[in-house]
Amino acid sequence: MDKARRTHARFPCNLKVEVFSGPVGGVRIGEGLLMDVSVSGGLLKLKGMLKVGATYRLHLEWKEGKLDLPGRVARLAGRVDATTGFYGLAFNLTYDQEKALMRLVDLVRRGDPGPGEDRFGRAMRDYWA
Repeated sequence: MDKARRTHARFPCNLKVEVFSGPVGGVRIGEGLLMDVSVSGGLLKLKGMLKVGATYRLHLEWKEGKLDLPGRVARLAGRVDATTGFYGLAFNLTYDQEKALMRLVDLVRRGDPGPGEDRFGRAMRDYWA
């Protein structure tokens, strides 16, 4: 997607997430990394196949609690290998989910380590980016 068409800026991160199919109670697909995030979407790296157009749930834990984010796969953004891909997600959030995600995005934007990320790991990620 062209950056000019995005409604919110994306910020780089390495947030560990669990990915589930469908609504609450769906099947766990696996663990992935949210590589960048905004209030409207993100880039997910996942070992496994997701279907473009389908909605999945991303579950993450951070210092303010747990966060479940419903995200529709907007596009396949590339492949690492036959089993691992990058997926562009568009979030469809409730008011409460959006407010919680805004707090998380603000932490990521300011450069604080995110959930599952230590300060050294963040510094190395930013160094090599």
